[in-house]
Amino acid sequence: MGNSSSNAADGNGVGQDNKAASSGKSASSKQKAADNKPIPDPAEIKSKPVHQVICEYNDLEDGQMKEVEVEGQKVLVARDQGAYYALSSKCTHFGASLAKGALCQGRVRCPWHGACFDLATGDIEDFPGLDSLQSFEVEVKDGKVEIHTDTVALSSTKRVKPMITRDLECTLLYLIVGGGPAALECAESLRQAGYKGKILIITQENDPPYDRTKLSKALTSTASDLALRPTEFYNVYDIHIMTGMEAFSVDTDMNHMVFRGREWTDYTVEYDQAAICTGSRPITLDKPGTNTFSKDVFYLRTPTEANEIANKSKGKNVVIVGSSFIGMEVAASVVGKAKSVTVIGRSAIPFANLLGEQIGKIIMELFESKGVKLVMSSEVEELIGNEENLTQIKLTSGETVAADICVVGIGVLPNTEWLKDSGVKLSERGHIIVNKYNKTNIDNIHAAGDCTTFPLFIDGDRLVNIGHYQMALSHGKSAGMNMCFKEEPLKSVPYFWTAVFGKSFRYCGFGNAKEDEIVFHGESSKFVAFFVRDDKCIAVASLTWDPMVSVAAELMRAGIPIPASTIRENPEQLHFLVPK
Repeated sequence: MGNSSSNAADGNGVGQDNKAASSGKSASSKQKAADNKPIPDPAEIKSKPVHQVICEYNDLEDGQMKEVEVEGQKVLVARDQGAYYALSSKCTHFGASLAKGALCQGRVRCPWHGACFDLATGDIEDFPGLDSLQSFEVEVKDGKVEIHTDTVALSSTKRVKPMITRDLECTLLYLIVGGGPAALECAESLRQAGYKGKILIITQENDPPYDRTKLSKALTSTASDLALRPTEFYNVYDIHIMTGMEAFSVDTDMNHMVFRGREWTDYTVEYDQAAICTGSRPITLDKPGTNTFSKDVFYLRTPTEANEIANKSKGKNVVIVGSSFIGMEVAASVVGKAKSVTVIGRSAIPFANLLGEQIGKIIMELFESKGVKLVMSSEVEELIGNEENLTQIKLTSGETVAADICVVGIGVLPNTEWLKDSGVKLSERGHIIVNKYNKTNIDNIHAAGDCTTFPLFIDGDRLVNIGHYQMALSHGKSAGMNMCFKEEPLKSVPYFWTAVFGKSFRYCGFGNAKEDEIVFHGESSKFVAFFVRDDKCIAVASLTWDPMVSVAAELMRAGIPIPASTIRENPEQLHFLVPK
């Protein structure tokens, strides 16, 4: 295996000068802002101070929030343990009104997707958002609550959490393997924690980190559309990225990793500490005809694949193998554009193992009402076609389904096969085993995201694997902080969502619908379901019943039990468990 610094050009460099991979020199420009736009010239900023009464002290009770208008901008006002706070009013992820979210013990949680912010500082504490809120000075005087800020701060609804930049005199190199959300958040957390050395992200992806969860919902998106950070961000904070490089091996005694580029040349990196964030890959469909008609078989992994699915689906018969969230979201995206859309699922009811049969049937009926055909309790036997194109898929039942293209979503495998002889401990399923600080059994190697098995704090530290976007970001933060010896344990409640046909299903916790009792309130168009084990709620799912899932997530994080007796008769009793 060769060590060639020229291979930096084999991958696309972002935030580097194509010599940075070996020289450690920074080509960063500090003339750009770290978020999404250039730093404005101070001379051009026209700001004015703002001092305005926003409410009476007794207008809110502890634990209450509301939106007020200040100089034409919405501001979130919250009262917690007798103190008032003022922050930007919209979640930095998708813009949900935080006043409709959950407030608990100095944190506010978004009602839509569960991002959390510190009331006092506005700093983001849990994900899926990346940016923090603006925090405004508040003064209580003569029974009135007054805000002190300026018009520029009011108009800037989000900000990057404070981060340092590289000190060229620091010779340390922290290597991050992988290019997903865990890798990005690990890099950001290193800079937030005060790490001044070089950060190098090496990924087999062709693009810098982007939000892959949006691919199945917006098939025509490009990597730049979905980018988690603009190029300027990496330049400002000296985060170097090499793309198109696959992890090949690691020597944990010598502290070096070998990567293989597009032209089968090897590239060796010596590191001081490393974080492995290689994620997972789709399980392939191993059936007769899959290779013959490979041009018509897709695994939704990249924007290029998503674009091909969108283009080839128009007016065609689309078959989706697997009733996973990704598969169902693809079905929702192409129905109405395709000639027909059929989902083939092994289970009798989609999502029954996770959400239970009642909710699974609600989702199933929703899809059928929109024109999606679901063929459940079925498996593929063979892909059939003419000399050039796929034309149908034969099922084990003997039934055939018309198919011009096939989208496969039957699960994932961790990208860890390159670690099997490395000394890094893996689970039976191939996931990297980490402790509550996201550290592996190798002292200077951490791991984060879908490729890991980790102790879940809300479930007695039972080792689990959770492939959620929000959890990957939380892992990245934990790995970054603990690579800087902060000793901050991972304490994030699993929270995920899916949006189909204008309806958003939410879930928090970690239940087992096959074994847990499910306490269901509502109907098909609006419901909340509590998953109960040992007379305690361990997970919550909802549709159009916000902020129920976010309230439950905050209670779980705070270690406040949710007794089954509290929510059996009236689900709204959940709110009374929140400390005031």
